Amino acid sequence: MEFRDVLLSRRSIRHFDGRPVPVELLRAVVEDAQHAPSWVNAQEWKVWIATGEKLEAIRREYARMTAEGVKGYADFTPAHRDQWSAMAQDNMKTFSERRIAAGLLEVKEASQAQLFHAPAVAYLTVPKGASLWAVLDLGGFEQTLLLAAAARGIASVPAYNLVKYPDVLRRELGIPQCDALAVGIALGYPAAVPLNDFRSTRRPVDDILTIV
Repeated sequence: MEFRDVLLSRRSIRHFDGRPVPVELLRAVVEDAQHAPSWVNAQEWKVWIATGEKLEAIRREYARMTAEGVKGYADFTPAHRDQWSAMAQDNMKTFSERRIAAGLLEVKEASQAQLFHAPAVAYLTVPKGASLWAVLDLGGFEQTLLLAAAARGIASVPAYNLVKYPDVLRRELGIPQCDALAVGIALGYPAAVPLNDFRSTRRPVDDILTIV
């Protein structure tokens, strides 16, 4: 598949069909992502992938804590909408309103509560207190991993919900306290449901681009 085809075909899948992804394929995706650029070659990122019973244990504990109303306390504190720029808030509002109008909000939330029914979740970490350059590198690594997965026929969705209870992940996966859980990426194969047909939009390039 040509790179542009991979780029334009990749989208966030929010309901997977549960079929397992072979371990060797998960390993190959991470190996591909290792080619992401890194500030002075620091490569501060680490990847922890939960599958099988480990992931089911995480899924059960997340479901229990969510049902009990436990608020998320992720290592990377999410910004409230009013902390984003006016353009970002407009993007978020448009996206949310379109999904509600399509009758997909409750469906999305139900799937999200089950970690999107994913057969594998990759958790990306950087050392606590790492520089902003390391976090920037991690974003590049994340995007490279998403595209590497797509090129190998694996769908994905990065989500805050996957890392909102970091103590559970540290206990189940052995992630040390010195590493900050930045984002989780659900991986698998799309289920044939309307939720997966929903598409976000992108602003016209002239809204974001200045060439002088």
